[in-house]
Formats: sequence, structure tokens, C-alpha cells
Amino acid sequence: MLGAFRKLRDAVRGDDGRGKAQGYMKPIDTDDIAREMKLREVGSDRGRQNLPPSNATTLDSIEQQITQALEGEWGWHGSDLINNLRAYASRLIAVSIQTELANLRLSATNTLARLRNAHHRAEAELGPLRETFIAYRDELADFQKKHRLKRAARNPANRLTTLGLLVVLIGFESALNGFFFAKGADLGLIGGIGTALGISFVNVIFSFGLGLFPMRWVNHRNWLVSIFGVIISIGGVLALIGLHGFAAHYRDATAAVGEDRALVTALTTLRTSPFALADLNSFYLFGLGLVLSASAIWKGCTFDDPYPRYGACYRRAVDAREAYSDEHAFLFEDLEDIKETTVAELDAGIRRIPLFPQQAAQVRAQREAHLRSFQTYEGNVVAAGNRLLALYRDTNRAARSTPVPSYFDTAWKLPRSFLTDTAVLVETADPSGSPIDPHTALNELRSLSKAVLDEYEALIVRYPHPTQMPS
Repeated sequence: MLGAFRKLRDAVRGDDGRGKAQGYMKPIDTDDIAREMKLREVGSDRGRQNLPPSNATTLDSIEQQITQALEGEWGWHGSDLINNLRAYASRLIAVSIQTELANLRLSATNTLARLRNAHHRAEAELGPLRETFIAYRDELADFQKKHRLKRAARNPANRLTTLGLLVVLIGFESALNGFFFAKGADLGLIGGIGTALGISFVNVIFSFGLGLFPMRWVNHRNWLVSIFGVIISIGGVLALIGLHGFAAHYRDATAAVGEDRALVTALTTLRTSPFALADLNSFYLFGLGLVLSASAIWKGCTFDDPYPRYGACYRRAVDAREAYSDEHAFLFEDLEDIKETTVAELDAGIRRIPLFPQQAAQVRAQREAHLRSFQTYEGNVVAAGNRLLALYRDTNRAARSTPVPSYFDTAWKLPRSFLTDTAVLVETADPSGSPIDPHTALNELRSLSKAVLDEYEALIVRYPHPTQMPS
């Protein structure tokens, strides 16, 4: 008996195990089921045994197998129906104006909140930097106007390199001069380097300062300052020549009279016969000092812009601009992306919403067709069940010697229709609330897009990038 039930189930479902193909319900082949179950043979055999009894009021085992198999298949199809209705509901949500508007409204509201919060951040973080930049920028503009400067300031690439070079010059000159002063020094080479170190330090530092200050004053627009710079520069160069002349005479004096009397002797010979040197190395000492002085003067002149105070003024403006620009980029980089993304989403929604009513109507039409197909399928299940029961009962009746049970004349029905189930009614129910007019939704989305753009524009106008900041 169990094997017959399985044959019935397989015959109802088909070889693929599913009773429903995509888009339609698979028809039930009652002739095939009757052959598989041998209903005519079974009905005649049980009829000759007068089974079921004449007083029976419920279906016998064969009839129950038929109805249970059909009800099981019907229940399986009902579960698929609910799943398909949920898929239709998801598709309707995807083309729902209410859902689309709610999602886009939330996105725009979040973006507006972030933009408004950025106003407070900008006021606290960008505000002071902006004021500093404007102050230094205006100071630079006033300086350029006052001194008739139209070029950009010449800003040395690495000023620390210059300072390092000065240290190298002092060490190099001290080492070389030490050999020159070693002759006659009480401590020999060590004593000579000690004397040379003092002269070299004064030489390099004084020469660097001479190039950095008075020689650059010569370029000043004020002729009094320029003349003053010329005078100081000439005096400084003469002082350097005197320093190196003293060093050369001091070396000769050290070799001739010793370190104790060398200072007085050097001053005397420098005053009476400045160009008379006893040793060729003293001339070398004098020439080396002048070469290194010239190098230090050149480094001083190029340590900053040739025009006095222009480089410092220019650097203040550039540094303030970079500080403001870096903070501006840090704040506005994310805001720009958020603004662009939100506006793009709103524009996409404006393009999609006019298509939603037609798309929703198509989905509902497909859903209604599916429901009608299932309703037809339920009728086919009932008809197939009654045909199979009638075949069994007719053969049973013909073979009996006793009256058939009274329920033989009662048609079989499904216990209920899936179309009245709560799950089906929930999935096919229309959303609560009045529908939103597409034109109203489009106008709201356009207003939200404009609000986002206006909020961002207000922020960027108040805190513009340095390249867009008005003079």
C-alpha cells in the first residue's frame, strides 16, 4: 500500500519532483495516476470484498491516499505561491514612490545635517586660519605696492644647507690657517689651529652678516636706505681686508718675535707697511681669507630675497595660505564627495519616479495573473481528485454485491483555498496611507537637491579655497 502511495505522489509531482513549472501550474495527468495506482483493479478487487462497508462514513485507505497526495501537492504549491507573492511585494516596494521618496529624503536630510555641522567646524577650525591668511596676504600686497614689487619673492630651497655650509667654511679655513700659524706658535699645530679658529669664525660670521643685511639694503627703494647700505657694505669689505691683512702680519710676527709680542708687532707692521709680508705663506693666508669671505658674503646675499624684508613677508603669507589650504582640503574633501553622491542619488530618483506607476501596474498585473492561475490550479486539483475517486468508486460499485456507502455520491473538496490564507492576504494588501502624486514627489526631490547645493554653496562661499578667495 505504501508503494502505491509513493507512485501516486510521484505521478502527481512529475519526474522533476515539482508540480509547478515557472509561470504556470503543471497539469495533473489522472490517466497516468490511475494506471500507476491500478485504480480499476484495486476498485474491482475491493468491490468484490464489499469494501468499504455499506455503512462507512469516511473515506477508505485508497481514497485517503488519493486525497492526501493531492492535498500534499496542493500545499507545496501553496508555499511556492506565498514565496512568489513575497517576491512580487519586494518588486512593488522597489518601484514604490513612497519608499523611494522616504529613502532619498533620509539621505538628503543626513547630508544637510552634515553640511550644517560643517559650518560649526569651519568656524572653529578654518575661521582663525582664514583670518591669519587674509592678514598676511594683505600685508604682502601692501608691501609689494609700497615698494613697487611685482615679482614673487625668491625663497631659498633649503636655508639649513646654507647654515651647514657656513660651519664647513669655518672648519675648512681653520684647518688650513692652522698650518700657516703653526710656525712660531708655542703649541705648534694645535696652537695654530686655535688661533686660526678665532679668526675664521669672525671672518665667516661677519662676512655672512655683511651679505645678509647691508649689501641687500642697497636694493631698497628708499635712496637713503640704499646709500646707507652702500656705505656700510664698503666699510665692511674694508674691515674684512684689514682683518685678513692683520692675520697675515700676525703670522709673520708670530714667527719672528713669538706669540707674546706678536700682537703689538703685527699692528705696527700693518700700519707702517701693510703690503710688506715676510713669508709667501702669509700671502696665501691673506688670499684664502678673502676667498672664503667672498663665499660667505655670497651666501648671505642669497640667504633671502635680495629686497630687504620681502622674503619674510612673502613666507608668512605662503605659510598661512598652506595652513588654511590644508585644513580646507581636509574639511571639504569629504563634503564634496557627500554632496555629489547625494545630488546624484536625487537626480536618479527624479529620473526613475515617473516610471514607477507603469512599472508597479505591470507587477500588479503579473501578480493578478499568477493568482488567477493558482485559482485555476486549485480547481484542477479538485477536478483531478474527483475523477480519480469516481474511477475507483465506479469500478468498486460495479463489483459489489452490497450497496455502496452513501458518501460515494459526495464530491471531494479541498479543505480551503490558499487564496484566502492570511499570508496571501498580507502579501497582496496595498500599503496603508494615501498614494503620493509623482509630481509632488518630484517637486520635493528637486527642493531637496537645491537645498543641498545651496547649503554647500553657502559654506564654500564663506570659506572659499585660497585660489577662489577675493582680493
